[in-house]
Amino acid sequence: MSSDNRDLDEFSIVPERDELVSHRKLKRGSSMSSSRPPQSAAPAGLDSGVKLLLGVLTLGLLGTAGGAYYFYDQGMQTQAELDRTAGRLAQLENRLNLVDEAAEESSLGLLERVDFNFSEIDKLWAARNVLRNDVGTINATLASQSEDITEIEAAVANQASMNNQQTATLDQNERLIETIRNQINQLNGNVAELNNLEISQQLARITQELNTLQSTTVSGASGLAERVNINEQDIESINLYRLSLNQTINSLQQSLNELEERVAAMTTSSAAF
Repeated sequence: MSSDNRDLDEFSIVPERDELVSHRKLKRGSSMSSSRPPQSAAPAGLDSGVKLLLGVLTLGLLGTAGGAYYFYDQGMQTQAELDRTAGRLAQLENRLNLVDEAAEESSLGLLERVDFNFSEIDKLWAARNVLRNDVGTINATLASQSEDITEIEAAVANQASMNNQQTATLDQNERLIETIRNQINQLNGNVAELNNLEISQQLARITQELNTLQSTTVSGASGLAERVNINEQDIESINLYRLSLNQTINSLQQSLNELEERVAAMTTSSAAF
């Protein structure tokens, strides 16, 4: 409590012993004087003054007691408010401690995060340098590849012109092959026609001669044998002519096959380029 409250606690509403003794003496004197015949008007005025003093004293004591109670009540309220304030201060102190701990943890986490970010930044710079070197290498490779592409384009252009020439040659060869085929077909037709014609004629002549021989059997065996020999020679000559024609046809067919193989090889090489 404050000093005013302590002063109020030390003040007592009980009158002191000397005051009680003097008050009793005054009462006795007043009672004795009242029993005696009044000698003068002074004791009556004194008694009213004492009553007034006692009334004032009583009022003062009551006021003092009320004030003391009021101040005591205010002191208790103040003490309760101080207790509540102390509790709030303790709560605030606990909260501040928690906030300090959280701030310390967050600052530590922030420092760790900053260190991690710096390490990642260093890694990114290293990767950037590596990428820059790789980009330089790639640019050099692209330059060399551009030169190679230019050479390849020139080679492709040359090959295209060669392909055009080979295409023209192939067309010419195809026309030549077609001509040779037509000639071979015509030759085959001629050979077949010739074979059919000569064989027919030979058979007709042989038949005629046989008929003649049959009709002229009287001519003698010598003439018949001679004619038979002549017929055999004619048949052999026809067979030799047919063999020569077949050889010619086979050689032409072989030449045609070789030419077709060459054309196919040239077509394959052109497609490969």
